Amino acid sequence: MTDFRVGYLYSLSPIHCGGEGDLGNILDIAREVHTHFPYIPGSSLRGSLREEVRQLGGKTVCDRLFGQELGDGETMGVHQVWFGDSRLLWVPMRTMTRQGKDIFTWVSCHSLLRDHALISRQPSVMFPDQAVGDRAGSYTIADAQIQVGALSEAQKKALDLAGQWHENLQGSVQTTWHKSRIILPDADFQVLMEHSLWTQIRNKIQEDAGGAEVFWTDVCIPRDTIFYYAWGYNLLKENAVTGADHAVLLDLLQGLLQVGGQANIGRGWLQSWIAQTEAPRNIEKLSTAAEA
Repeated sequence: MTDFRVGYLYSLSPIHCGGEGDLGNILDIAREVHTHFPYIPGSSLRGSLREEVRQLGGKTVCDRLFGQELGDGETMGVHQVWFGDSRLLWVPMRTMTRQGKDIFTWVSCHSLLRDHALISRQPSVMFPDQAVGDRAGSYTIADAQIQVGALSEAQKKALDLAGQWHENLQGSVQTTWHKSRIILPDADFQVLMEHSLWTQIRNKIQEDAGGAEVFWTDVCIPRDTIFYYAWGYNLLKENAVTGADHAVLLDLLQGLLQVGGQANIGRGWLQSWIAQTEAPRNIEKLSTAAEA
């Protein structure tokens, strides 16, 4: 039996999931081939959850959910829970000004909102080929000006996330998000992404030389980014996932997760939550039949 769900992640620190390619001393991040937008690979999310489940529920629960890992003389087990890539939904912008004042806003684009609506089974609407947002007006970023029109009520409704926000975010974060959003055409969003990624120059201390030299430059997805991902169960008739297994996974999917590299310096922390918390249908029937 297969079911299909949607989950969300809110970055509490910069996220660095390593990408491919040789960029010299620039540590780039994983990017989608078709959009070049950064993302969190499903394998990174799955790996983090697998390790947490192993620690919280033990090897048996871990193997039942994620499948037995391939070892010497063993065959790889079949997974009963799957996770897709975590895609951008809303990216924070701190370098915009409006009416001469610096502002904080979240930015998205047509294709990201359309794809989220399909995954979350939310209503979808058409957006104009120009910027629209909660606060209309003229915005400045770098040397460019963006004229933002007002969102209609139908468009505002189409921006809603599925289910309820996590309780840790329902206060100031959710309230601010409802008042501070801008939707751009895809081409404009692609250009804007050049200004919204988080970078930091890391130095290598040269004690003998009495100074430092540039060692590498980190590129990260900034904190306050909102992601969405698809996930679900594919239950087996034998050794099926139990309600207790679901409870272990549910606890993790509504807590704090760490993904990607550089955890030793506090990178990769996310607040996780899901739209659908109930166990799959017939989960207890299948697990009882398997025990019998």
